[in-house]
Amino acid sequence: MSMIVSEVYDALIEAGTSEEKARAAAGAIPMVERLATKDDIALLKDDIAVLRHDLTALKLGVFSSAPAILALLVKLVFFP
Repeated sequence: MSMIVSEVYDALIEAGTSEEKARAAAGAIPMVERLATKDDIALLKDDIAVLRHDLTALKLGVFSSAPAILALLVKLVFFP
C-alpha cells in the first residue's frame, strides 16, 4: 500500500467522499519529503559540473602522456 497524505485523506472523508476514493486520491499526491527542491537540483548541477571538470582533466592527463608512453614502449621494444 502506498503512503497517503493524511491531511488530504481526512479532509476528503470530512467532505463526504467514500473511504476508497479518499484513500486513492490522497495516495496519488506525492509526499513532500520525496520531492526535490530547487536547492537540491542546484546541488546536483554543481556536483555534475565538478565531475565533468575532473573527467576532462583526467582525459587531458591521459592523452597528453600517451606520446611519452608510446615513445618509451618503442624504445624498449626496438632498442633494448
